[in-house]
Amino acid sequence: MFRKSTGEATSSRPKEADAKPRTGTPSAATAAATSNGKLAYEARRAAKAGVSLDRWMADKQKRVQAEQEAERRAVKARTPTKPGLFKRLLDRAHKPI
Repeated sequence: MFRKSTGEATSSRPKEADAKPRTGTPSAATAAATSNGKLAYEARRAAKAGVSLDRWMADKQKRVQAEQEAERRAVKARTPTKPGLFKRLLDRAHKPI
């Protein structure tokens, strides 16, 4: 919302100074890999879950790795195998002479 009387723009979102402090400090690897906005978002999610930011990020990394492993296994399971006996016979029967 905008106030016309003071000329200042206000919104329902808190400013950086008004924002809640982060629970825990992120590790150096976590801080380097994410932006300040992303860290603030993850800090809010960690606070909502009731865990520290480091633990939240570690759990998130484990979830991402588990998803990647599941995707890798799914791709491996989708690799074509040798057609079965009936498939080969039908393919042979449909070929022109």
